[in-house]
Amino acid sequence: MTLELSIILIIIVIIIYIIAIKIYSVLLQITGLPENIANYQGISLFTNCGYTTSESETITNNKFRRRISLACMITGNFFSVIIVSLIVSMISSFSLEHENQTYIICLVIVGVFLSLIIFTQLKPIKNLISKLIQGFVKYFINVASKDNVITIVENFGSYSIVEIYIHKMPNFLKNKTIHESKIKVTHDINILSIKRNKRQIEITRNTLVQENDVILVYGQYNKIKELFSNVLHKEEYIEEKNERFNEIDLIDNYSSQAMVEVKINEVPLVLSEKTLYNSGIKERFGINIIFIKRNEEIIEVDKDTIILKGDKIVLFGPYLAIKNVFLY
Repeated sequence: MTLELSIILIIIVIIIYIIAIKIYSVLLQITGLPENIANYQGISLFTNCGYTTSESETITNNKFRRRISLACMITGNFFSVIIVSLIVSMISSFSLEHENQTYIICLVIVGVFLSLIIFTQLKPIKNLISKLIQGFVKYFINVASKDNVITIVENFGSYSIVEIYIHKMPNFLKNKTIHESKIKVTHDINILSIKRNKRQIEITRNTLVQENDVILVYGQYNKIKELFSNVLHKEEYIEEKNERFNEIDLIDNYSSQAMVEVKINEVPLVLSEKTLYNSGIKERFGINIIFIKRNEEIIEVDKDTIILKGDKIVLFGPYLAIKNVFLY
């Protein structure tokens, strides 16, 4: 193998090496890791340099991430062996007979490579390449799984901004407007934006989320993941869960206090088979039940009233306390 060919092959392998690192980083992002951590872990694993103890738990505690990291380390070792072999071949093929000509050719090849690296580090080009690789990886994952793809954009403690590719519509969003789905009231998740056919659309309370939409949401990551991931395998579970959970509709709010209508699909433990007086709901939680609608009739409320399944109640109190009592 000539020296020139060895250098060209090394450059090609290095380019593939860099692309492979980015692909593994994107795969880690798709599992829920923030971009900065996923990039760092991808480089560390692929180059076999190891990673910090505190962050290693984010990899080892997740089955899918462990598989990605194992494949990443094996692939990294494979590429390292190839690069070392090519370097040995390059040194062994060096010829003193055409020393000057060889140096010139090698300098031209290396110069072109370095120019290419510098060019790709320009911010617009770097962002474009990153988006192309991310789109490529996500496309093949989508084709293979037909499931929703969830990627963390930013973390704020237990809350995150998350991008979701909707390939299978969750039951609570099927044929429902954002308001009707009660995603904000029931799950404390805000839909920030919707991209449809690569264009941002205007969001109102009457907007319908559709399959193949890309939505940006804000809320607790665990709750987002529970609602939107593995939809193909959880339809029956979510449907059963939604039927069981009480439905909360915010009528009006006054800072931390709110007036709320609740449809009782399941009587909360604190109220189950107890009068309002015995439940202590007002004393314990500051929640006042104003009136009850039962079988389309208004029921007067007193201390001996018992809440039944199927009732619709209007109440006033701390919004968080209402959610804790009637949802969780």
